Amino acid sequence: MSGAVVSTNRSQAKAASTRPERSTRSNTKQKSRRSQGWMPNQHGAWFMLFIPPLMGLILQPSWAALPLLITWWAGYFTYFAITIWAKGRLRTKHLPPVLTYGAITALAGIAALITQWQLIAWLPIFAPIIAVAVYETIKRRERSLVSGWSTVLAAAMMLPTVASISTNGTPAAVSADLWWATAWFALYFGGSIYYVKTLIRDFGNHARFIQSVGFHAAVFIGAIALAVAQPHTWPVAVVGALLAARSYAVPRIAQRRGKRIPPKYVGMIDGLVTVFVVVAAFAAFGS
Repeated sequence: MSGAVVSTNRSQAKAASTRPERSTRSNTKQKSRRSQGWMPNQHGAWFMLFIPPLMGLILQPSWAALPLLITWWAGYFTYFAITIWAKGRLRTKHLPPVLTYGAITALAGIAALITQWQLIAWLPIFAPIIAVAVYETIKRRERSLVSGWSTVLAAAMMLPTVASISTNGTPAAVSADLWWATAWFALYFGGSIYYVKTLIRDFGNHARFIQSVGFHAAVFIGAIALAVAQPHTWPVAVVGALLAARSYAVPRIAQRRGKRIPPKYVGMIDGLVTVFVVVAAFAAFGS
């Protein structure tokens, strides 16, 4: 009897001693996965980071745009590193990515201005947008709507900026169709801010749901008006209807299930929808 009790106690003690070790290993593993500022961990941002500038390059090809592309991508990595640095209360361990990406951004930016000095004409557009994004980051509000929209506008504006390099590098060189394409991507990625919030951070928030559906409905109505005025843009109206339907149906399905859709699946759905958005942009504005 006593032997059984001793054996049981030893087993319990052994189990108890292994629990903290397993917990420590789990915490260490999670910590190692946590971004230290070297690689953006917001997977949805990758679409926004690459699609507008690459579309500008495809529509108006020019090798001279390469320094600008490097400036943009390194600049975004710098911005992300700054957000991690700010959230980490300016600890020195988060500083190396800021300095590294900041240096690359500066060098690439200088090269872009040396080869295409006319790009300085875009500064009055980008300066206030970037200033707002950085200010929100310093205030540790990088997930606010203002911060989200500033990032979206900066990304969308890369389309006409890159495209302009094939001509004279100024806003005046951008065609009307390219400006419409810029607006299309800005509205899509901007609408995604509200839509994703209804699925994750603001899941179950009725006001946010109405805001998201209302925004996408307005985009759809605007796309119809554009298609009436310019019939060749009808693909945008079709995809606009898809976006409006998604903004209503997907959150409703999640609410009826009573639980959030895992971010992985949200990203997969967004990836598929983004393909339709890009195809519509090429079909409507790529001529």
